[in-house]
Amino acid sequence: MEVQRNTKQKQLILSILKKTDRPMSINEIYADIVVELPKIAKSTIYRNIDSLLQQNLIDKYHLKDNEIFYRIKADRNEHKHLVICDDCKKVFDLPSCPIHALENAMEEEGFIIRNHQIQINGLCKTCARKHQIK
Repeated sequence: MEVQRNTKQKQLILSILKKTDRPMSINEIYADIVVELPKIAKSTIYRNIDSLLQQNLIDKYHLKDNEIFYRIKADRNEHKHLVICDDCKKVFDLPSCPIHALENAMEEEGFIIRNHQIQINGLCKTCARKHQIK
């Protein structure tokens, strides 16, 4: 097993993700991190994001237009499914996992489920109202 280094860049990325209540894109993370580390390359951010994903410290989401966004986990065992507003990017957590019964049935059949993710995209009520006014 590869030892994961705890670098200043990695800690800064985690800090940035902790401060927000919504998933962030690489470009958004870069805009925040470059203030403290002006010489950082985007490739360094991508490498650190990959490492954080491998360590199960963050989750990856595909938002509108398939842009990839990242969100910090409260803990490594956190299991959340999201409803995400396409306009304001506000995130709502589903109250429970709607596929546990299916997952359990598949495991009884010997299928090893490594991961699953449910993501619902749409418009929150505030953004929906804005679209109705236009």
